[in-house]
Amino acid sequence: MRLAAAVLSLLAVVSLGACSSDSSAGPPATPAPTASAPPPGALTSDACRVLTAADVQAVLGVPVAQLPLTSPPPGGGPDATLVSGCTYASANASAGGVSLYLYRDLTIDYFANVPGFQAVPGAGDVAYVHAPMLIGRKGHVTFQLMIDSTADPAKADAALRTLARATAARL
Repeated sequence: MRLAAAVLSLLAVVSLGACSSDSSAGPPATPAPTASAPPPGALTSDACRVLTAADVQAVLGVPVAQLPLTSPPPGGGPDATLVSGCTYASANASAGGVSLYLYRDLTIDYFANVPGFQAVPGAGDVAYVHAPMLIGRKGHVTFQLMIDSTADPAKADAALRTLARATAARL
């Protein structure tokens, strides 16, 4: 029961910062949806450069557009855990969308014991999935992917795993 409460607490924090970027760097930047991804191994704190519209479009199979970022991270400033967020959505609401959030040094090891979550090999140092959410870590960056899709859970799971591998490769 405590693990479920921990998961719900994390999801509540993430929901509060749904469209966020680091406010200590000034106003949020909104790169073009077609921005090229950084080369593998290039550390970036811009979620929209880590996961691009092209990545999401390839997995969902429909054109997507980046949604504007409208709020600073909760408790913003240099000590904020949430670094950046990016959301892509299709024009057809039934096709869904994907959000990526980047955190600094967020502990996720307890997800290994949360019922329903499964380990995802090859997606960073460690990653766990339970559609519609995947949470992973590579180095000091924790990433969370959320998919909004009417696809069956197996397809959503496969999409999250593919997007997680792309994300981890760019961190």
